[in-house]
Amino acid sequence: MVWADFLAGDLGLTLEGATSDQLGIAQKITITSNSTTIVADPTTKAEIQARVLQIKKDLAETDSAYQSRKLSERIAKLSSGVAIIKVGAHTETELEDLKLRIEDAKNATFAAMDEGIVPGGGATYVHLSKHIPMIKDLIEDPEEQIGADIVGKALLAPASSIATNAGVEGAVVVEKIWACDWRTGYNAMTDKYEDLINAGVIDPCRVSRCALQNATSIAAVVLTTQAILVEKTKQPKPTVPLVPGISP
Repeated sequence: MVWADFLAGDLGLTLEGATSDQLGIAQKITITSNSTTIVADPTTKAEIQARVLQIKKDLAETDSAYQSRKLSERIAKLSSGVAIIKVGAHTETELEDLKLRIEDAKNATFAAMDEGIVPGGGATYVHLSKHIPMIKDLIEDPEEQIGADIVGKALLAPASSIATNAGVEGAVVVEKIWACDWRTGYNAMTDKYEDLINAGVIDPCRVSRCALQNATSIAAVVLTTQAILVEKTKQPKPTVPLVPGISP
């Protein structure tokens, strides 16, 4: 991108034998002990865009997770999309927690850039459940119709659980969300029914889709399993001492 030759022993090019014809032009070069940043001349913008398109093509064809990550980093650097986030904390445990949170946020951002966003708080699943009756009409097998009903009920569970954890009646919240348009849902932070996208309560579409697909996959495995190992539920201890003849 700077019209310079790469001098390397493997290519038979050395610094001692370099000529002025092998040099290039850059607008700015910043060199530190750990990195070198070259800002190309603005006149090479077309060549940079062509290089980015070529790397994107290579990214679409690779199956290697390592190559995918490196090519994505290369695209970001050539597109001036590089950001360095420094994380600090008082303890190692807190530092790891912050790093994981930032990593999750970064992955969610990339997922949203690829497939878009949908209202969060389980509202999207509630609105999707409205289409279950139409899907059932297209199914002739009675057992598959039962399966559609099960999926419809499962789609209501996330919003109901969020509402219950917020101290309100889950069934009531689900019913109110059902009656609203697709952008509206229950905001547990403000205890209001509002446009969740405008309120910033959003989920990457890929996350919502993959969660539903993975849940369906696990459910299919459970249905074909003869036995399941689960953790034994511990009985809660009574809050007051037991007295013979008196119910706790």
